[in-house]
Amino acid sequence: MKRKFKYKHSLGQNFLIDEFILEDIVDASGINKNDYVFEIGAGNGALTRCLLNRGKCVVAIEIDKRLMPLLKSNLKNYPNVIILNNDFLKLNFDLIIEKFEKFGFDKRKNHIKIVSNLPYYITSQILNETLTNPYISELTVMVQKEVAERIVAKPNTKDFGILTLSCNYFSISEFLFIVTKNNFYPTPKVDSAVVKLVKYKKFIDVSNDLNFHINDDENYKKLFKTIKAGFLQRRKKLINSLSNALSKDKRDLSLIFQKLGFDENIRAENLSILDYEKLSNLL
Repeated sequence: MKRKFKYKHSLGQNFLIDEFILEDIVDASGINKNDYVFEIGAGNGALTRCLLNRGKCVVAIEIDKRLMPLLKSNLKNYPNVIILNNDFLKLNFDLIIEKFEKFGFDKRKNHIKIVSNLPYYITSQILNETLTNPYISELTVMVQKEVAERIVAKPNTKDFGILTLSCNYFSISEFLFIVTKNNFYPTPKVDSAVVKLVKYKKFIDVSNDLNFHINDDENYKKLFKTIKAGFLQRRKKLINSLSNALSKDKRDLSLIFQKLGFDENIRAENLSILDYEKLSNLL
């Protein structure tokens, strides 16, 4: 494969070559024969094989059509796989549901678990799309180490930001283990890490309204508008950032801060997701 395939840096193609780490990732995911598994960025199918040996079925998506012959060849002995040559960010998720339904997936009862070595150049976009998707219950994903540190960061640290708050809003996140760069081919410039995000039940319960999407919820939109406003100039005091970005009178913001017991000198990274929810409710 190293001789015949020309890797694309633009697609973030760095394939994990250590089979023990592949098994560690699948072990960490906890998937079993009842689980519907979705893999984003299947690459050469190395992780896919491990998932197929554990899960009920796997829908594997890969954007690079040049990998399709190799991917299909490597997975030809597995009847419980569906391979798609698509761009995940442009994909109608109904197609994924349709593929899983061939294996007995019921939209009113079942959920999907993601296990992937995510394409690093679009990690944040993928996390946003999957965390807000009511059919997806868990994610066990490998990302750049610095991104993993941002996902699990605590308030009052430099890594704490919008990504952290988004992950905290939807899930309980856990930093599992580091995967050093020498475990990949081609060798990337940075180390990676595996994180697990288990979504709160209220974001995966679609039994009553299959058309519901969190992006349509006004409180959600207001909350993240507030958060983004706060981090727009994260070195400034939060009260100043909110005043500028949201066109709010500082005197009114001062009264809200007093009511919530917030110091007027705090900055965006000093508040937890619960603090931001309280703040957003009063704006």
